[in-house]
Order: sequence, then C-alpha cells, then structure tokens
Amino acid sequence: MFIPPEEALGLIRDFLNNTINAVSLQLIQSIRRVAIRLGVWWRVNSLRRGLLEAAIPYLRRGLRFKSPKALEMLREAVIEALSLVLMRKVRFIAYLVGRRLTERLGWVRAVVRRVQDMINIGLMWLNTPMMYRPGLA
Repeated sequence: MFIPPEEALGLIRDFLNNTINAVSLQLIQSIRRVAIRLGVWWRVNSLRRGLLEAAIPYLRRGLRFKSPKALEMLREAVIEALSLVLMRKVRFIAYLVGRRLTERLGWVRAVVRRVQDMINIGLMWLNTPMMYRPGLA
C-alpha cells in the first residue's frame, strides 16, 4: 500500500483548505493533544508550533484574534499540524483517494452510494500494483 508522501500530503492539504474555515480554542487543543500523542508535534514547523502554543492561553483568557493576517497564520499552522496527524490515518487517505477517483472517473459514480464505498475504492486503489493504477491527477 504505497502512495507518495507528497501526493498524500497534497490531497490532505487540499481537503483541509476547503474544510477548515474557523479556528477555535477546542480545535487547537485537540489537534495539539493528538499530535503529541502520535509523536508528530515536533515535526510541525517551530514557528507555527509556537504560534499554536501561544494562541491557547490567549484564547483561554477570552481574547480574540482580529487581524486577518494573524487568523490566516493560525489557520495555516492548524492545517500543517492536522495534515501531519492525518498522514498516519490510512482510512482517511483511502477516503480521499476514493473521493478523487469518484470525481475523476465517471463510471465509479454509479458504484458509490455511501462514504464506506469511497473508502473501499480508495483501499482497492492503494492495494493495486503501481503499473495498473489509474492516475489521480
């Protein structure tokens, strides 16, 4: 089961960029907790990790970020940390691959009825030898 890390990271970042609109204290705390548990917290860029660490007590005091630039930097830090966490989840990567195949291949849409079908298609694609795989791009 092999997908190049750059391609998987690109799929995850595209999904997160379209999904995450607002950053809350609970989101930052939970991502930090899971990243530490999985051992990927130290792989996050040190400046972004520091931004997340500093944002937690700031938001706990009831203060809010008003600057659009600061909000965008915080959102990018959350996306980086969350993408490193989700890189370790094969089921999530299979879902993203299945979703991309569903968008790309017309005949697959007739087969997919629910999310589990997308995960199954993604797992089948990941388990197919490299020379027989249809491309994702």
